[in-house]
Amino acid sequence: MRRSFLVLVALAGLGGLTAGCGDDKTETYDVTLQPTSVPASAVAPLTIEQSAAGSTVEATVGQRVLVRLSQDPASTDQWAMVNDDEGILIADGGPTSEGNATVWPFRATERGTTSLEFVYGPSSEPAVGPEPTFLVNVRVN
Repeated sequence: MRRSFLVLVALAGLGGLTAGCGDDKTETYDVTLQPTSVPASAVAPLTIEQSAAGSTVEATVGQRVLVRLSQDPASTDQWAMVNDDEGILIADGGPTSEGNATVWPFRATERGTTSLEFVYGPSSEPAVGPEPTFLVNVRVN
């Protein structure tokens, strides 16, 4: 009995010694995370100035689009939006006065192309030509 006990202890010790043996190489993996999309908050707002009149500008879904039009603060004339075609762009608050300009905020909500049109004239009268107009196309990708 004593002999079988010694054999068991010897085998257990030998098993413990050989269990730690082997190739201790640690493989390294190059893991580079690629973003699949950019959160809307990470995209800077797109500001459209009067110099963009008649052109097409590009925005990204989720991006804020700010239309900034010059205005004489001493005048009663003001810019008014002519088309209110919601879908691709939606109003993201009302127009605000920023010094010598009025800013209309929008949010790009879906892909497509739309137009933003404004007319400048007396605030007390409906906007009917030949007042200055501002038209820009916005393509949302």
